[in-house]
Amino acid sequence: MFFNSRRNVYDAGEGPVRHLDGSSLLRPIDPPKPQLIIMGAFVVAAIVIGGVLLFNVLDNVTHSAERAQQSVEQNLARPAAMESLPNLPSLIGLDNEGIKAAFAGAGYIIADKTAMSGGADDGSLDLIKLPSDVSVEQATLMYAQGIPKLSAADATLLLNGSWQFTTTPGDYLNMSVKYADFSSGSVEAAVQTALVSEGLDATTLGEAGVDDSGNTFQTGTVDVGGTIYQWRISAIGLSSVYDVKGLPETAVYVGIRLFQ
Repeated sequence: MFFNSRRNVYDAGEGPVRHLDGSSLLRPIDPPKPQLIIMGAFVVAAIVIGGVLLFNVLDNVTHSAERAQQSVEQNLARPAAMESLPNLPSLIGLDNEGIKAAFAGAGYIIADKTAMSGGADDGSLDLIKLPSDVSVEQATLMYAQGIPKLSAADATLLLNGSWQFTTTPGDYLNMSVKYADFSSGSVEAAVQTALVSEGLDATTLGEAGVDDSGNTFQTGTVDVGGTIYQWRISAIGLSSVYDVKGLPETAVYVGIRLFQ
């Protein structure tokens, strides 16, 4: 019994068996030459792009630490904070606006940290003198992120050449300036650097030592207009204040306070 392709029925020997011609299915599929050229161009482009991406990844993995260290070193080569510290005794008697005017007259780029953090205006001042190459907008973003979360490159960019000045309202004077010292090399040297920078080395020295919090300190008094004010300089390793990987181990956090 046979299948007749014309009748679509089985045929018992009435005629030859007919088969469909499948030779065309056996021929190799060769795309047209223009398509081959386009496909080849895509393959070459993919290889080039992949190579570039691989190179960038390997370069970042291999040299990222080196570039980060170079950025830190460049930032530390900039003018240091203690080279432009405000002289606290000279600010005695000035109100908040007078202090701001004094800073503006000195050419400082000042950011109001109270305004940056959205804090209430209670009559106190919390001002940050910025490095000359850091804008207020850039500093605001960094402080919003939090210094401990910054990279060493960003932290040194922000901290080297900057200081924070604060006052608190009240019947008695209480003002301070704090900054990071990357150049003195030790807490003892940082205290002496601050002493000279503020002109307090020519005043009456008092107690010195290490307090219960681990701060190396020096105290003293200064006579301004016939009134005696007390001062205290404290220094401690910067790593005790900001846990930022990659900062120099010799960096020091310094605070200078003038009060009654």
